[in-house]
Amino acid sequence: MESTINLFRHLYDHLPPLLPAEIKAKMGHALNHLENDQTITLTEIEDTMISFGYEVWPWNQAYKEWLALAETKVGEHFLLPKFSRGLRIAYRQFKEEGGTIRDLHSGNPAKSFTIDERRELCTGLVALQNELRSYVNNEVVGLEQKRYLKRVSEFQDLLDNIKQTLDHLRNLADTEQDHPTLADEIRAQVRAFEHGLCLLAPELNYDAVCQSVDFFHGRKQQLNRMKGVHKPVKMDFYAQAG
Repeated sequence: MESTINLFRHLYDHLPPLLPAEIKAKMGHALNHLENDQTITLTEIEDTMISFGYEVWPWNQAYKEWLALAETKVGEHFLLPKFSRGLRIAYRQFKEEGGTIRDLHSGNPAKSFTIDERRELCTGLVALQNELRSYVNNEVVGLEQKRYLKRVSEFQDLLDNIKQTLDHLRNLADTEQDHPTLADEIRAQVRAFEHGLCLLAPELNYDAVCQSVDFFHGRKQQLNRMKGVHKPVKMDFYAQAG
């Protein structure tokens, strides 16, 4: 449970700019309660995180877009001065081979750098993220504020559609009388999608949510054809959405 609370702490400590103060205050109060209540259960912690996940998801998505844009635009400007001469040479060769600054966050470029260079890279990337946050924070509270808030609103509209789909899935589960284990599968998938709102699972994917409805309708038809023989199927919605 401590690791889950730590995820909530991370979510709280990295809230994006211009998030309404009342949401942040409620999160801080809830986090303080979770950190000091020895009787709290894991389910209660997750429920609390999910409830705030719905609140902050549109803001986080918009903020991530600005961070990604800033990294492309000024990332090297911030990062290269942190590199030793040897690492700058290795990085230049990495770029000539088709690598990008975004690729550095994955493990794929490892073969392009020595162990010492990878350590230096990791230190530089951590510092870069802090500088990019400061850069983006200044942008979105200043000249970019109008565009940023518009993007938040667009993500909120997307989240409203996601909520409707998840409600539809819950209704499917609640009205499923022929295959109780199918109802359990649907509820588990809804929970997994909600975990994606708040760091408890991979990032929520809109296409994956939409595809899930047709998948479970098809799943019911499959079970009907099998005349009640139930074999649980684990569906990788994220792979399908990609």
